[in-house]
Amino acid sequence: MVQKNLWSPQQEEKLQAWHRIQQSVGSGMPAPCFTITREFGCQAYPLAEELVKRLNARTAGNPWVIVGKEILDRVAELSGYTVEQIEKSQDTPSSLKAIFSMFLDSSRAEETEVFTHMRSVIRSFAKRGHCVLVGRGSAIAVQGLSNCINLRLVASSEFRIQKIMNTQNLGEKEAMEYIALYQQQRDDFIRRFAAGNISDPLLYHLVVNNAFMDVVKIAELAEEYMIRYTD
Repeated sequence: MVQKNLWSPQQEEKLQAWHRIQQSVGSGMPAPCFTITREFGCQAYPLAEELVKRLNARTAGNPWVIVGKEILDRVAELSGYTVEQIEKSQDTPSSLKAIFSMFLDSSRAEETEVFTHMRSVIRSFAKRGHCVLVGRGSAIAVQGLSNCINLRLVASSEFRIQKIMNTQNLGEKEAMEYIALYQQQRDDFIRRFAAGNISDPLLYHLVVNNAFMDVVKIAELAEEYMIRYTD
């Protein structure tokens, strides 16, 4: 069941607009795509939001969207159903129904194939461009795609602990435990799904210390990189 708070009207509208553009895109050079990974406690989603805001301001008519783990997980989960079953589903957002035809066929997928399918979904989004993929090993999944710019956020443990204390309203000890738990869960997921080292700097075009630059400056840097090296 989709968590309702994940699907705001604004998110629905952006995904629908992205889908409409994709339907009319030709087979020329693919549009740029970003992936963002982070050490747990860094500001990946705030960065994605700031980056999409900037990119939408400079590319009117070609909407950029954030594709986070909630969307990727939901598409992968639903890969076990036929397109017809998905279309009839009452709890699947209309924006996802619209894009399923891009990624799924009418055959059923085994549960053990979910991770393999998720990689295919990530690459399908990336190949179409104008999206910022956050998490789920995206930087590994898109390797070899020339239109993708991979970003990684790192920071000192002090910075990350303070961010978690502020965002989750936790004390220092609880924040440290929180980071350790979720970092371990993410590392385990990457080992199972991507079979790679997500912290390998050679995967990335830019590795930025989040403690030294805020998300506005990092978004400016990422946009400048895209302008200089992909246009």
